[in-house]
Amino acid sequence: MPFIVIGITSGSLYGLAGLGLVLTYRTSGVFNFAHGALAATSAYLFFTLHVTWGLPWPVAALVVVAGFGSVAGVTLERLARGLASTRQATIVVGTVGLMLLLQGALFRGYGVERRSFSDFLPATTAFRISGVAVSWSELITVAVGVAGFVGLFLFLRRTRLGVAMQAVVAAPDLLAQTGASPTRVRVISWIISSAFAAVTGILIAPGLGLDAVVLSALVVQAFGAVAIGRFSSLPLTYLGGLVIGLLAAIGTKYLSAHPPLNGIPAVVPFLVLIVVMLFTPPRLLPKGAGRQEGAMARVGRLSPRLAMGGTVLGAVGLVALPALVGSRLPAYSTGLVFVVLFLSLSLLTRISGQISLCHAAFAAVGAVTFSQLTASSGWPWPLAIIGAGVVTAPVGALLALTATRLSGIYLALATYGFGLLMENVIFSTWLMFGNHASGLVGRRPEFGPIHANSDTAFYYVLLAVVGVSCAVLVAVQRARLGRFLRALADSPIALSTMGLGLHVTRVLVFSLSAFFAGVAGGLYMSQTTRLGAPSFNSLNSLLYLAVVLAAGAFSGFVTSAFLAAAALVVVPNYLTSVTVEVQSLLFGAAALAAALVADGRVDWSVVGARWSAWAQRTIEGSRELRRRSPVRDRELQAHAAAGGAET
Repeated sequence: MPFIVIGITSGSLYGLAGLGLVLTYRTSGVFNFAHGALAATSAYLFFTLHVTWGLPWPVAALVVVAGFGSVAGVTLERLARGLASTRQATIVVGTVGLMLLLQGALFRGYGVERRSFSDFLPATTAFRISGVAVSWSELITVAVGVAGFVGLFLFLRRTRLGVAMQAVVAAPDLLAQTGASPTRVRVISWIISSAFAAVTGILIAPGLGLDAVVLSALVVQAFGAVAIGRFSSLPLTYLGGLVIGLLAAIGTKYLSAHPPLNGIPAVVPFLVLIVVMLFTPPRLLPKGAGRQEGAMARVGRLSPRLAMGGTVLGAVGLVALPALVGSRLPAYSTGLVFVVLFLSLSLLTRISGQISLCHAAFAAVGAVTFSQLTASSGWPWPLAIIGAGVVTAPVGALLALTATRLSGIYLALATYGFGLLMENVIFSTWLMFGNHASGLVGRRPEFGPIHANSDTAFYYVLLAVVGVSCAVLVAVQRARLGRFLRALADSPIALSTMGLGLHVTRVLVFSLSAFFAGVAGGLYMSQTTRLGAPSFNSLNSLLYLAVVLAAGAFSGFVTSAFLAAAALVVVPNYLTSVTVEVQSLLFGAAALAAALVADGRVDWSVVGARWSAWAQRTIEGSRELRRRSPVRDRELQAHAAAGGAET
């Protein structure tokens, strides 16, 4: 019974957060990964007003919910308007960028340490159930969740504005003809959603403490509730939140003493999400979230001569790099490792239109495999690297087979759930990192003139692997298989009419991507010589996708991988004076900006032509001003007078 009480209390908050997600998804088509970050920001603001400044908690709560909720709602609606017509992967990147931006701001303002936050609601006993005390704070939390659900449900059914919110998705043009503004309707829906996030953050913070990362992960718990509600039903979403809370609480009671099963309660939302989406008929799911992504639009291509010249110049620079960077060479070696990882992710996301939020888990499988093959079995280094990819490829195939019915945001959530399952359950088993608290070890190659202790020699080995990976993946992209992958993204129906199986093509691309991610994991283990489970946190997968698509908004397939690796690994090595919170701010802002200009919606040739025309007009205008100026007239008169005197 104590766990049931805790489950209902927390589940009510999960349902409330899920209601906000469903409302904005129904009205704008944007699934907001930053919903938890909004809750975290609200909790910190409430802490500042109530604890630091001493305002009564009802006043502080009203200021945060009404004030911050309104500002956040207006801002997010404008952001969602820019993202609504883009690929689902771009929406994920934009909202993840916002999440990183808010987390960085909180780290910057409050520090990275977790702060204790005492319960501001009365903790005295309200009543007892089977001898278990139910406090007033728990009762108020459940009451707020129920009131939020009932109020929103009646608002959407009984008010003119609520009906307009339901109509804005199906027929915004028709709604506009009735005199209602679709933009105003969406703004109000985002304000309500942000207010729900604020209430959730304020009520859940006393139990979790003030931690930007932990509170931002609140949205993870709401994913299962949203899935039970099929991304559209408010009653089922709130009920789903209660189910998630109860399952997690009861699972904690019975599984907490049985590792690695004790990690299952943390991934209950995604287990529920995957089961619901796999067994729900497609006709019952909203169509927009499962739309095919389409291949990412190509940026303006250079002429073959310039492209070849740039490639040769880049290759020469990479070869000469060890003589130029000195003691920072290990950072560049790690950057080469991530080039392979980002190439594999680009193949999956940019070319075939599939979303992967579990690439950190693929890399972890490759790293563990490499460690076992070299440290335990004594395999030669090249065979161990290939073996890391070969073992990881079936993992990608298994994930693709499991998610054959999913696409768009559904595939993104399923792959993210797979990454969380790996992190919370599988990583702690003997199959992966087990009880090795200090991590597993890997070794560097030792053959011919290459020695394990030579950073320069190992850099050139990594450079050779990167060169082979680039050649293979570029060949795949340009070959017939590459055309099939672009067809999988752009027109799967046309692909199936050619007699090609969609499931086979998807399994093939996931396997190929997982193979190179496993190779990258093996290289990472070899570069650092020791890695543990924290190096492959599931949140890293979100960051990888954000960095890759941010770089891909301005560059091609291979170039974007190098730019992403430089931004994630090399540049921070030079910014040693820049703190982690500032780096989070920079990454978040870059991802958000790239999402707003991605997918070819900004024609850079047109932008360049406009800048060129503006510059030409400026030059001509300055010449005209100079020609008409009194100073110029006096200069001409003086020149004429001087010429007459000479004559």
